[in-house]
Amino acid sequence: MTKRQYDLNGWLEVKDNPISKVGVFDYLGFEIGAPIPEKIYKVYRPQEELASTETINSFKLMPFVDEHEMLGKDGTPAEAKGIQGVIGERVYFEYPYLRGNIKILSNSALNQIDGGKIELSPGYRCIYDFTPGEFNGERYDAIQRHIRANHLALVDEGRTGADVAVQDHSVITIDTKELIRMNPEDENKDKPTTDEGAFTPEQLEALKAIIKEAITSAKPATDDEPDDQDKSSTDSDPDEEQKAEEAVEKAEIATEEAESGEPEAVEKAEVAIETAVEAIEEAKEHLDQATTDGLNRRLKRLNRSMTAMDEMASLKRKIKRLEKAKPAMDTGELLKQIGARDALAHKLTPFIGVFDHSAMTQQQVAEYGVKELGIQCSKGTEAIALDAWMQGRVPDSQKPSSTMDSAVSNKTIMDKWGAK
Repeated sequence: MTKRQYDLNGWLEVKDNPISKVGVFDYLGFEIGAPIPEKIYKVYRPQEELASTETINSFKLMPFVDEHEMLGKDGTPAEAKGIQGVIGERVYFEYPYLRGNIKILSNSALNQIDGGKIELSPGYRCIYDFTPGEFNGERYDAIQRHIRANHLALVDEGRTGADVAVQDHSVITIDTKELIRMNPEDENKDKPTTDEGAFTPEQLEALKAIIKEAITSAKPATDDEPDDQDKSSTDSDPDEEQKAEEAVEKAEIATEEAESGEPEAVEKAEVAIETAVEAIEEAKEHLDQATTDGLNRRLKRLNRSMTAMDEMASLKRKIKRLEKAKPAMDTGELLKQIGARDALAHKLTPFIGVFDHSAMTQQQVAEYGVKELGIQCSKGTEAIALDAWMQGRVPDSQKPSSTMDSAVSNKTIMDKWGAK
């Protein structure tokens, strides 16, 4: 947010924005020309491809559009699609991102960005090398080679995540997450084979609809909002809308602060997002659909940002929780004190008799002992006084005694009875 700059015309420029990213990403087989159309393949986008001079130069001055559509002589004419802006000439690679500056010119795109539709996703052609391998401990099935840009699109959600959402093209590849979500990989479900692949009829119809809309649509974009969002806001309650807007703004600020990775900041952001969700729900009846959708879209973005937060934040939170839950005394020290308590109770028993000390500490046993023996001492010195008193003393039960083993005569017994 802080990188946004507006010129005198009100046009937006974002510098150093991530355009693509190194990593391993999911693709359906039919998107990349793989043998099994409905299978999800892991595809590696390597650093050497994104950092190559040819790839970087191909992204310079490419058109910015609303939603993906391949442009040019093999696709839709630029004037038919409608160009919303342009990628600048400052394109460079900084691991793990390919970055560039973007200038957005149309009011339609600017309004959608203000409403929370802010992910930037390039469309490009590439060659898929089906050589399996491993990157950062993750196995992949294919590698993208010779990446060449066609356009940059404004999208709701892309393949790569909240930091970069990329639509990639081999010849023409649709790279929205809907395709992956439509593939349940349920091997127990019957999948009738047709001439068009191993998809169910419902999946085929959904795929056709998405492909038709994303590739073959020639409807030009305008500066107006889309028809489904061009709704009157006269039914909105300004006060309720302001409350919901303020809650979302607070969540956005808290999420930005949480990028520090500090556990307190992350927890504060999570609370702020939950509060914003509640605020929108409470105000929903007083807001028009376009406003509600815009606020929810911004929260969706924040939730994805929290999910993609640096793993260090999660680790810090876990460490802090463990520290809070850490016992006041470690096991070794606790066993040592229990042993000392039992030893003192064992020494006291011959003098005062057996007593239950299972719930006592060593100090409590000492206090009980001086009380039973009538020893006078200062508070806190009971153990010392008790030890000094018992030093050299022998309990009565342990003193030697003499006994007479002679038989008792009948006369002695009669004498005793006579005396009574």
